[in-house]
Amino acid sequence: MRRSRVWLSALGLLLASCGEDSNPFDGVKPPDGLQYAHPDPWAAGVGVPPPGPGGRVIITNSMDDTVSLLELDGATKPGWKEVARVPVGLNPVELEGPHHTAVSPDGKHYYVGISNYVPGGGSGPHGAHGTGADDGYCLKMDASTHRLVGSVRVDPNPGDVIVSRDGNTLYQTHFDTLKITEVARRGGTQEEMFARMAVIDAKTMTRKSMVTVCPAPHAVRLSPDERTAYVACWSDEVAIVDLTTPTEKPTRVKVSASAGTAVTPRHQPYALTMSPTTGDVWVSSMASRELQLLDAKTRAMNPARTIRLPGAPMFGDFSADGKTLYMPVQGVESLHVIDADTGAIRSELELADAGCLNVHQAHLTPDGTHALVVCEGDRLSPGTLHSVNLAQGTVVNTVRVGIFPDSVNILGGQR
Repeated sequence: MRRSRVWLSALGLLLASCGEDSNPFDGVKPPDGLQYAHPDPWAAGVGVPPPGPGGRVIITNSMDDTVSLLELDGATKPGWKEVARVPVGLNPVELEGPHHTAVSPDGKHYYVGISNYVPGGGSGPHGAHGTGADDGYCLKMDASTHRLVGSVRVDPNPGDVIVSRDGNTLYQTHFDTLKITEVARRGGTQEEMFARMAVIDAKTMTRKSMVTVCPAPHAVRLSPDERTAYVACWSDEVAIVDLTTPTEKPTRVKVSASAGTAVTPRHQPYALTMSPTTGDVWVSSMASRELQLLDAKTRAMNPARTIRLPGAPMFGDFSADGKTLYMPVQGVESLHVIDADTGAIRSELELADAGCLNVHQAHLTPDGTHALVVCEGDRLSPGTLHSVNLAQGTVVNTVRVGIFPDSVNILGGQR
């Protein structure tokens, strides 16, 4: 009995010495050139058949470390359901917050950002979205076996991830609002709050470069010629990155004359939607509830084209001809159908009655007839995926997926 008491006392001292305030490794980062990967975190793949010719829908569930898979062909048919919900991550015993996906053009791989944040986690290096203190990762997954085939360590709080048209390069942003808070607390400058965008070789999963962009960059989109990256910045800006000379400082454009700062943003740009015909970029600002237009030719905002919405605009999608913008609006849980030329709202498709809460993204099917709309839910229980018939303006299918789903993409069958 005495030995047990001694052992428990020693354990208590050890735990106390390793507390958050006295952690000798707190804030210590490895040298920038080092790369780390976890050896074979999942010993085997999962028994899921490869996507059919019609493609497969993939959703990241950030609060249960899984991706949901559904057959795209079933989106318009009764009884649509998940094919599987498969684990993704590097640590099987800890929530790591997979956030957004990119799909290789050949459909053989998909890429997932590991944000290392857990909303409401309450301990360790993980916190609410954008406040994780641990470095993130970008994972390369086999689309058939769902096994990890490569990973690269990046900065804290990975945000968006996209892939180039040839499949050779990934662009990973870092929505690091923790850096803003920490720098502001010590009275630092806005430049010290800047986070970086990782430019990654998708074949080898090694970093080509780390481009300093702006405070808390999130959504990233490439110009049609892929020589320019547009990045939404929490500091009420859009960063314009010249990818031919990524070492040059990006141009940063304020989204409005009423723009605030990284510490006190008045607009909070979060998502971007690019026109497939003009290359113009629609900026979704959460706080001001505005869609703001960045003209690709002038590289300036066009305030005359600003659209005010009843809730927060999120990640939208365009019709193939670029004439119609489909924009999910969080707070009112609707899909707004917008005339891209005039900015007029043609209709509002209500989603709340179908079970949608906290709508996050709309992604059109390859034939453009339906929108796949993912809703976060209450972030504590399963979210939902909705198939919306755009011609009829009706929800034809609702599927419960994982906890806190935050992106929807298509494996194969891309338009």
